[in-house]
Amino acid sequence: MAKITHKGSWIKISSLNKEDKRNYLLSAGFFLTGALFWGLHLNTVDGIFGPPVFENTDTSLSFAIVRAMIIICWVIGAIYYRKFLHTQDELMHRYYLTTFASGGAGFVCVGMLFSIIDPYVDIAIGFYGYFVAFGIGTVVGGILFDKKYLSDGE
Repeated sequence: MAKITHKGSWIKISSLNKEDKRNYLLSAGFFLTGALFWGLHLNTVDGIFGPPVFENTDTSLSFAIVRAMIIICWVIGAIYYRKFLHTQDELMHRYYLTTFASGGAGFVCVGMLFSIIDPYVDIAIGFYGYFVAFGIGTVVGGILFDKKYLSDGE
């Protein structure tokens, strides 16, 4: 079974058996590759870093391939992640449910705060900026999970 480390923010990969380690690392690799393609895609849309770098890419074959690769990589990553998670114990399942639920709450709560202050600041926070809020919520969820289930009262 996986050991949760770093105050609920990471899994100790060396604690996994061979098959779980393979599934977890393949999942992470495909998600990372998809994220690289997503970064290319983000250059074509308005976002937290400003206007698009590349214009008129809606019908571009190369960017259609980039967008398809995002989906393909993330679907393959999700398949391997599901295989990994299927072999884990109840504590690991609770950990992932807690962190992702906290990420969703962060998306809503911090995203709501972003949308409220958006008219008053000169920063346009687009759809992708709200994923920062998801990340904040996920980190907070991992810390709270560590405090509740893993810490020895330190």
